[in-house]
Amino acid sequence: MPTQKGLGRILSGATTTSAQCLLYEDTENKVQEGLLVLIDARHGRILSRIEAIIPYHEYYKVPSAWDEAIRHRSRIPEEVARKGITAELSLLGVLTPKGLAEVSSPPNPGDEVLALSEEGEEYEKIFGVRRESPGYIWFGTILGYDNLPIPLNVENITMHMFNTGVTGSGKSFTAGYLIELISNIPFEEDKQKGRAALPTIIIDANEDYLDYAISFYRGEWETAYKDLYVFVSEKSTVPIRYPLIRTEKISIDLNAFSPRELAELVITYYSGGTLNELQVAGLESVLKELIEEEDYLPSEIFTRHTDELYEKLEEAKSRNLIYHTTAKAIHRAVYKFCEDVVRGQKIVSDRPIISPGFIDKITEQPSLVLIDFSADGCPMMPLGVKQLIVAYLAKLLYNKFTEYKIERKERYLMFMIEEAQNYCPNLSTYPIGYSLAREYISLIATQGRKFGLILCLIAQRPSFVDPIVLSMVGTFIIHRISPEDISFVRKVTGGLPKVLETKLTNLQRGTAIITGQMNSLGFPILVKVKGRKIPHTMGKTEVMRALSRPYLKEV
Repeated sequence: MPTQKGLGRILSGATTTSAQCLLYEDTENKVQEGLLVLIDARHGRILSRIEAIIPYHEYYKVPSAWDEAIRHRSRIPEEVARKGITAELSLLGVLTPKGLAEVSSPPNPGDEVLALSEEGEEYEKIFGVRRESPGYIWFGTILGYDNLPIPLNVENITMHMFNTGVTGSGKSFTAGYLIELISNIPFEEDKQKGRAALPTIIIDANEDYLDYAISFYRGEWETAYKDLYVFVSEKSTVPIRYPLIRTEKISIDLNAFSPRELAELVITYYSGGTLNELQVAGLESVLKELIEEEDYLPSEIFTRHTDELYEKLEEAKSRNLIYHTTAKAIHRAVYKFCEDVVRGQKIVSDRPIISPGFIDKITEQPSLVLIDFSADGCPMMPLGVKQLIVAYLAKLLYNKFTEYKIERKERYLMFMIEEAQNYCPNLSTYPIGYSLAREYISLIATQGRKFGLILCLIAQRPSFVDPIVLSMVGTFIIHRISPEDISFVRKVTGGLPKVLETKLTNLQRGTAIITGQMNSLGFPILVKVKGRKIPHTMGKTEVMRALSRPYLKEV
């Protein structure tokens, strides 16, 4: 067994849940709150977490015999004082060959506290798996150690994930790192070893993942993905800026929606969020008539037969089936929808690339799909149109994976959504209005895990995301958050240890708390995210280089 560095000794008064340790002088400045350590107890090694670090000095306690000397600025003989630093420990479990077991006996006074070993059989005892165990992705490194990644169980990824943190906390870097890991998952099947990839569709809000497309098409990214697709709008500048990347046009099929869903979509798009039931019911009845009597497809109604739709509205108004003011509002809503979505953004198609057949393709040949909603990928695209696209994707995925389940086809796919609050908002704290996408995302959150459809939501403010959706999430990656979100995070995660909760608002960039189903340790842990292979360049700024450019000739 490798030699491990001693950090201190256990003091009297330990229990089966907590203990105090007096740190050695040379380790006092090398430990931190939240650090995982081992107690070398007589009945076995106990994994523990440092909850608090408390300096002690007998001359500076209250009251003290040296109070007057201190008040008068007199020199006091500090070198002979009793002093030191104690660490309060939470006892997490006893190491066994099968993983952690319950602590049944407290450590004894004098037992040594050790740093974790970064190699050897002890690693297996801590995590319950070997470093080379298939079916795990090895994430970052435990805070305070250079090479001690934590294993995340891929089998539990179906319980959904949530990645949160304020701007600059490192959440997008972490999301990219996660993509790298799930694109190279080690497996062992029928005595064969290899690497597998989880098919993934990403709603990319700020072009955070285009680096992967560039590296993929240059042949610089070692990944198990068979293909990579980038979808942009017709007005995108991405094909001009990156001709190497193969881009496809974003298009949707309105035939995927029922008359009721289409009516809700058109009315809420027009109103900016308000759902007027009279207008929805009126438009739904007219759409049903055109579909049943004229045998039109929904997409045809909005692309080639809008005049007939208006005629049906007038007819319904004349027969007093729809109020005059309601019919006028429906007319305006249809006109705006057609102008913005059909003719303006040109995203409606009878044969969109993103179709049931496309889902078959990317799950049979595991692929990465980027929906580029950035200013370059979808210039001037309104949020309502983006919500429509996300709603279409969510509905398409849910229906397709339900079909796979019925046909007993085992397929898996991750649907990763950046800026998740725009598509499944918590309307009580983030009142952007009604979102059709929210209903379908909620459906995936509650039902998708049964079918192999996985959500990975990313947001700056967790309290802005629908609480019902978050209540279905099994794994959380939490970076630095706003103080206003602490109580919300505490609620959705089921609580965090006090030492970790106090760090939520001041975690360093690239440091995160991982808790939930995928975490093999079974309790929240601080992790440093490191080892990303594809640089995150899209969000990089060069302020001083740009500002200094006009002055270079003068110098």
